[in-house]
Amino acid sequence: MPRSTQAESAGSDTHAAAMVYAARGWSVIPMQQRGKRPLVAWLEFQRRLAGPDEIDAWYRRWPDANVGIVTGRVSGLVVVDIDVGHGGAESLVRLESERGPLLPTVEALTGGGGRHFYFAHPGGLVPNRAGIAPGIDVRGDGGCVVAPPSVHASGRRYAWAAGRAPDEVALAAMPAWARGSEPRAGHPLKHWRTLVREGIEEGQRNASLASLTGHLLWHGVDPQVALELLLTWNRLRCRPPLPDEEVGRVVNSIAQLHEQETRAGEDPPP
Repeated sequence: MPRSTQAESAGSDTHAAAMVYAARGWSVIPMQQRGKRPLVAWLEFQRRLAGPDEIDAWYRRWPDANVGIVTGRVSGLVVVDIDVGHGGAESLVRLESERGPLLPTVEALTGGGGRHFYFAHPGGLVPNRAGIAPGIDVRGDGGCVVAPPSVHASGRRYAWAAGRAPDEVALAAMPAWARGSEPRAGHPLKHWRTLVREGIEEGQRNASLASLTGHLLWHGVDPQVALELLLTWNRLRCRPPLPDEEVGRVVNSIAQLHEQETRAGEDPPP
């Protein structure tokens, strides 16, 4: 198939998939062609679903765009991301050996050879958590993932695993180690020190801001103090920095979720 025809097919497929996912109640956003960067300011889609007209407009503007799914309560999803290039497969074997196998659930195979396990959101706040084990991340509130049939930078498509597509298997409950309700599953202090010292690149800024906001709030930092700290961190450590207004929206969103969970009387994650 000629390259131009392949591109048209990929764009048509991702557009159709975005419509299907939205109809399932999942929040979708357009992603960079063969990439992982959102093409729109997507904070609002952490709170509401895009309508069919919005999705159509996105794919008219970016016909070759990948399709992303916003994780968290807006979609009722938490995704465990297994990065085989950083030891994720070995970490998963170890976790399943120690704590039991994962329940059958929706699963995608990434274009880079990794795996995305989709679980039902348990309610409350589930922050993004990077490196819960080597090569394993959690995408929760404030996160997003690239979804099938998007095209990876390698040219390979993301695809649903055999028998694990959304219409073939129900979402399972997320494992306790992914939620952080087991003592060994939380971020070590080294993670937070590295994050604030080294900063973050484009494509991970919103998720990292949301995760860092949640960390500060769960440790008793006042939301206004957290906002001032993160505004400064963003200007110095995010490459490139996000607009101050977007930082404010991220912090406010996580602060609202934190307040709701605190009122509900749930124990905070470690």
